[in-house]
Amino acid sequence: MQPIVKLACAAGLLSAALPAAAATNVIAGNISSVTVTGNSGTLRAGSPWGPGSSISNVNAPIDGSFEAESQQWNNGSFWWDEDPSVNASPVSYVIDLLSAVVVDQFKVQADNNDSYLLEYWDGSAWQNAFAIGAVGGFGLTTRDSGMLAPITTSRFRFTATGGDNYYSVSEIQAFTAVPELGVWAMMIIGFGAMGGLLRGSRRARPSFV
Repeated sequence: MQPIVKLACAAGLLSAALPAAAATNVIAGNISSVTVTGNSGTLRAGSPWGPGSSISNVNAPIDGSFEAESQQWNNGSFWWDEDPSVNASPVSYVIDLLSAVVVDQFKVQADNNDSYLLEYWDGSAWQNAFAIGAVGGFGLTTRDSGMLAPITTSRFRFTATGGDNYYSVSEIQAFTAVPELGVWAMMIIGFGAMGGLLRGSRRARPSFV
């Protein structure tokens, strides 16, 4: 096999390995604490949303599992009523991690007809990570940020930014691309093959006199 063809094969191994990286949720299992400001699990007087609801679950957004799509907004979620009679100030949900992480994608399951903001702490101030818009449908609905520029942080803050004041979130996941074991093997083989071929090509160069 000619050196050029061999190099192409080695490069092919590397290019095949890169898309095979597994996205890993770095929040579940990496929780130091969750801090909530404001009242949750309480409805304003006369609200029609009592039937079908469950107790507001502060652990729901970090348990690593999504609820059924279109499930009632205040069933199986961390939920709150931001009507002034219940909460005079906005409610916030802050996640502190055990260690800093690098993330480039988010998935959030929250009430469909409201907008939310997921922020990250950069060491001195809160910065926007994922603006979550209202969508059609009903109840708990998952939104995906798509691929973003990498973020390094150990804290996230979730707040509502608009809607009907009936707010909820049932899952917050943050992802980082981590190569699987097979991917690492392919990359090592590819790098090794390319290095060996380059060394061999140097030795095989003809000399001219």
